[in-house]
Amino acid sequence: MTKPAAQDPIHQAAADWFARLQGDASLADWTAFQTWLEADPEHADAYHAVEAVWVDLDGLPPEAQEAAPLAADIAALRPPRASRPPRRRLLLGFGVAAAAAIVATVVTPHLTAPSYTDYVTRRGETREIALADGSRLTLGSATTLRVRLGRQQRVVTLVDGEASFDVAHLENRPFVVAVGAREVRVLGTEFNILSHGGRLAITVRRGRVAVSGGQEGTVQLTRGEQLAQSPGGRARKRNVAPDVAFAWRSGQLIYERTPLPEVVADLNRYVATPIRVDPSAAAVTVSGVLLVDEEAAMVRRLELFAPIVAETTPPEVILKAKPARR
Repeated sequence: MTKPAAQDPIHQAAADWFARLQGDASLADWTAFQTWLEADPEHADAYHAVEAVWVDLDGLPPEAQEAAPLAADIAALRPPRASRPPRRRLLLGFGVAAAAAIVATVVTPHLTAPSYTDYVTRRGETREIALADGSRLTLGSATTLRVRLGRQQRVVTLVDGEASFDVAHLENRPFVVAVGAREVRVLGTEFNILSHGGRLAITVRRGRVAVSGGQEGTVQLTRGEQLAQSPGGRARKRNVAPDVAFAWRSGQLIYERTPLPEVVADLNRYVATPIRVDPSAAAVTVSGVLLVDEEAAMVRRLELFAPIVAETTPPEVILKAKPARR
């Protein structure tokens, strides 16, 4: 016999988390929730179900939301995995009464907008995040971003660094990434954003995004297209090999005639000892694949790719142009 949802410990835990995170949840709350969410795939399924029910209820009149007794059986929320229909159709199919029972039983009376949760990586660290909506984010080294999954819109703010996004398609809940003055809006796609030191690069590997907020107006990007801007320059749209932008996830930084100062800006997000470009090497460009490794090894490889020499003068490494041969 299938347990009613109210008696299912996983479903009840999901409902408790949903109610808890609607108020002024602390960073510790969000960290604990993330740990619970990633512990078992069933946890994410149960949380999706509770969250999706609230989304559907949000548009109903109050009298409809209060129509059911608290004892209503909501087992239909969690049928066996092999037989589950698409979530949207399932939720609409089991009716207003069961939906109202969930909300009346487990959601606090006065819901407020969900709080943001912050994710931060240290230098040299990457981290994968599974969001409750089914999206997956990968944070690059020295990256800070904030996430808020609202009932009508999902918002991520990339404060600094680099992250890739594999976004779950939810037609009525657009996914928006705020990066500086720009806004990247998607419904379901995979893309990468670098935002650091005045540089910006938004690269699409799958689907389509719309980037707004810049002087260039709204820019549509599809697979293999990138919107890139250097410090002090204008943003421009160009065609790229999208896997190059995602290579950092496998421990590689790929460059093709890239100005040395931009390469060094990337490396400084990975190394503990700051690297500085001497004016003599400011015009040098770099082509090659740098492995993300021990910092001294990364600097040595960089010397092989470009006509530069590295001088270590604590507390920094200075990259200078190689003297011309006589």
